[in-house]
Amino acid sequence: MSDTIGQPKPTLIMHFTHIDNLPAVLKAGRLFSDGSVGPQLATNVGAAEIKARRRERRVPCPPGGVVADYVPFYFAPRSPMMFRIACDHRDGKSGCYPGGDDPLVYLVSSVERVSDAGREWVASDGNCAVGLTSFSASLDELATLVDWPLLRAKVWKDIPEDMDRMRRRAAEFLVHREFPLDLLAGYAVRTEERREQVRQVFRDAGMIEPYVSVRPNWYYGYTRREVRE
Repeated sequence: MSDTIGQPKPTLIMHFTHIDNLPAVLKAGRLFSDGSVGPQLATNVGAAEIKARRRERRVPCPPGGVVADYVPFYFAPRSPMMFRIACDHRDGKSGCYPGGDDPLVYLVSSVERVSDAGREWVASDGNCAVGLTSFSASLDELATLVDWPLLRAKVWKDIPEDMDRMRRRAAEFLVHREFPLDLLAGYAVRTEERREQVRQVFRDAGMIEPYVSVRPNWYYGYTRREVRE
């Protein structure tokens, strides 16, 4: 692991969901763990086989349980999961969520906000569905647990001299059971049109419009049969 660039402070974390899910999320005032979210998802973008593995993967440090008992956040945008979603859309893959990454909304917070609020959490050094992934609930260990330079890299695919890059690029910050929305710093979307849609969802809910940043570089944005670097 390279140590040329260390852990950023504050340490951002980001969860993404389809914009169709926002009304139910706002009504609940929180995000629920993967294992209990159920009807809150109007549009499910996750892969069923991956979710099944997360329901079985034990978390070896307190508060324990399985990965599906936690609300998942990434430490960086353009995750391998989002890449899969974008590619499934580009390739018209059958049996998968077809809409691509454009309708996905990032809910952004930070490790510090979660810790200061006293919420229980666990971090991983890579994809939580993979057996060799390690976990820690120590703030002091985050600096060395996560491959921060790789999380900043635009290209993270496995290479002959390092066939573990994709797993490490999927490092997660897992918040136990539920995540209150008052711990969010803001939201991020791909386009101005999506920003207006998010603001309208808040207006429809009778809520104050949030801070919404347009971050096209946080997305892949593939169209059908198009490949971009």
